[in-house]
Amino acid sequence: MTDSIKTPFFFVGALFSLLVFVLPAAICNAQDEALTDEQVTFFETKIRPVLVRECYSCHSAQTGQSRGGLQVDTRDGFLVGGDSGPAFEPGEAEGSILMSALEYDEWAMPPSKQLSANVIEDFRTWIEMGAPDPRIITRAERDYGAATVTADDIREAKTQWAYSQPVQVPPPAVQNSAWTRSPIDNFVLAELEQEAISPATDAEPYDLVRRLSYDLTGLPPSQDQVDWFLNAYESDPDRAVAIVVDGLLKSERFGERWARHWLDVARYAESTGREVNATFPHAWRYRDYVIDAFNNDKPYDEFIREQIAGDLLPAEDDETWAEHLVATGFLAMGPKSLNEQNARQFILDQVDEQIDVSTRVILGISVACARCHDHKFDPVPQEDYYAMAGIFLSTSTHYGTIDSQQNRRPSNLLRLPDEDPDPYLKQMTSAEIRELRQEFDEVRESAANAARERRLEQRRGADTRTVNQLRQQENRLGAQAAILEQIVNSYDQDGNPLSFVMAVQDRDQAINARLLVRGELDQPSDEIDRGVVQVIGDRQRIRGDRNSGRKELAEWMTDEENPLTARVMVNRVWKHLFGNGIVRTTENFGSTGEPPTHPELLDYLAVEFMEHDWSVKELIRAICTSHVYRQSTAFNENAFERDPENRLLWRRTPSRLDAEAMRDSMLFASGQIEMERPRGSIVTRAGQTIVRDGNLSSGIEVFQLLRESGSETMDVREAFRQRARQQGAAGMRQLRDRLQFEIDDSSLNYRSVYLPVIRDNIPIALEAFDFAEPTMVVGVRGSTNSPSQALFMMNDEFVIRQSNEMAKAILFENHNLNDRLNAVMRRIYSRDATESELEAMTRFYNTVDSQVTNSRQRTPEREKISAICQAVFASADFRFLN
Repeated sequence: MTDSIKTPFFFVGALFSLLVFVLPAAICNAQDEALTDEQVTFFETKIRPVLVRECYSCHSAQTGQSRGGLQVDTRDGFLVGGDSGPAFEPGEAEGSILMSALEYDEWAMPPSKQLSANVIEDFRTWIEMGAPDPRIITRAERDYGAATVTADDIREAKTQWAYSQPVQVPPPAVQNSAWTRSPIDNFVLAELEQEAISPATDAEPYDLVRRLSYDLTGLPPSQDQVDWFLNAYESDPDRAVAIVVDGLLKSERFGERWARHWLDVARYAESTGREVNATFPHAWRYRDYVIDAFNNDKPYDEFIREQIAGDLLPAEDDETWAEHLVATGFLAMGPKSLNEQNARQFILDQVDEQIDVSTRVILGISVACARCHDHKFDPVPQEDYYAMAGIFLSTSTHYGTIDSQQNRRPSNLLRLPDEDPDPYLKQMTSAEIRELRQEFDEVRESAANAARERRLEQRRGADTRTVNQLRQQENRLGAQAAILEQIVNSYDQDGNPLSFVMAVQDRDQAINARLLVRGELDQPSDEIDRGVVQVIGDRQRIRGDRNSGRKELAEWMTDEENPLTARVMVNRVWKHLFGNGIVRTTENFGSTGEPPTHPELLDYLAVEFMEHDWSVKELIRAICTSHVYRQSTAFNENAFERDPENRLLWRRTPSRLDAEAMRDSMLFASGQIEMERPRGSIVTRAGQTIVRDGNLSSGIEVFQLLRESGSETMDVREAFRQRARQQGAAGMRQLRDRLQFEIDDSSLNYRSVYLPVIRDNIPIALEAFDFAEPTMVVGVRGSTNSPSQALFMMNDEFVIRQSNEMAKAILFENHNLNDRLNAVMRRIYSRDATESELEAMTRFYNTVDSQVTNSRQRTPEREKISAICQAVFASADFRFLN
């Protein structure tokens, strides 16, 4: 069993774990048999009236209240419970949370006045009877709404193109066979010839090598690469293209580029987002896993199985098992509403998000649309949604978040089986760890005592001021315990840093989900066996009390008989190489999505993809060495009239560089880019914390400050004042840099894929140019043209610094103006400047000089060259690929 580390929310976190492990047995086993008349009478006369009178105002869907995450207006509401776990287990009254609250032991419910002894005894009797409760909805009471999916609908849908098996047909014959270089060309050219459209001329060799370099690595080609390709292309274009493609596929930069495409759809981020934006300091491990997977050409079917069920796959050694655990971060890193009061709502929302991402990304269909009713357009009944929901309800998700007053939904992390600690953890001695653990135990006990004292005073009717003072003390001690727990759980007993990961695991006991009428928590209906979507294959029901079904789900998704998985990935690759997919709605292969422009080509590539061991590199190689990929962006009026959207691929559609390619290219041109992969990110340095006002504050660093200052009260402000008295203004600035740092740190020079991706706080260099929204599955990024983009290129510190650094290097390497101006073009465009470009830059250079003379100021040569560099960065030729 994988070890886990509890997050600093030590008390609620433990109770939340209790909730999710008791939940399966409570829901599945309670009240399976019909109620007797005597049981119903007891509930209706003894229990329901008290609940309505005393409890519903604060704990019911009818009033919209679920204080403490608890609702008691349904049978399952009691069994699932709230923040502190299930209210009771049927048949076991003693020790239950409900009886403790009614008896004013640990809790006091109702808080206004304790119920009479007779009523409390009635509740005890009711629980020991098995808690008979008629408040459950049957199948007959279900309301599907206007659209209902029938068995006939599903059978008919299986004949549609998306749900039928890909069939590879021979490439069609074409009239201009000399134009073709691969079967891909035959499929495209046949459609063009049918419409009497001629393909565009070939792209200029310079444009082609630049296109290949950006498409495969996200970086411009070096001048040496361009020179070699121009010479080789002149004698043998096919061979030159093949050699360049092979070289780029072998580059480590390939994985960094194509991993970012996957991270877009995997909604990769390093924080929860939403109301309480807590950090995910271990998310970087998943990022690096994806990069390595693409660089190593991990078979795509294996890639998917590891992300859905890596923890359940066989592993030869600890290193392999660790890799599999990291892969399941795919299911763990979705956005989280940590302040959700209702525990059931939080769990079901998390399951919904996991269903949505896994089906849309891998299968290209949205099963999550059937949460509240049968899918309005596609043959996905509500039962299919809850069949998958049972799989993920039987899975525990470990994402790890910091303790805070707003965080009602903490989680733990899993310990990696091999030694790979975070880069910011420092070695400690065993004595230091023992001291910290003893201190943690003492503070935790003090926090618990403070909480008990506060509750006692509340029951005694203490004034508001007294209660608030006790609550402040409780919160301060809780925060202190939280930081201490985060530290001590990050080390073993000898002071060695431990390694942790965001991941998922099967629960000890599997459960089936209950269908919720209209998706409402208080409307549970039939229990649905765990299984998969019927329209893609016969319902495979998953049996067994200890088997979530995730492994079977992963195997079903990657089975070659599954009609969607290979098609969807082939379509994604095509989209990234041509700007649009063969199916333009990359996450929607359903009835509301667009049909494929070349269905036979899509099937041909899907079959080839599977037959070549699901190799993404082989797929890319086949596409990039085709003739259709080489086409220029030349406009043809006749072709445009017949196919204005270029669906038939009569030319290459011009495209703008994405945000990462633009930023990386500026670093590349300035010579400042750092190619070595960093370990972790800024978020890793901050650790488990909360994002506030675009800044990260390190809780561990704050703790160290307090210890250094000798503070016994954990008062941060007093510690700052003390440090200010000791070190003055300069020391305070250093301290602030140590404890708090901006997310958008423009001084970072490594590739953009390694920048921190914090929900609601994307670095401006990426956000300005349509970076993927990390709370969503984004298969197709937007492409806007806004004034803020021009302002960024004119005024942003990052752009100005790269221009200055580039000018500095150019001045050092070149000694006359023409050479310097030409060097600007070679660094940014990877080619020499044309005569007209040199003339225009010279005029600009002299204009700058004239302005300086008129203002009686002297501008250094470096400033003028820097201005030219910045102007070229802002040009359309830099931002667009032909």
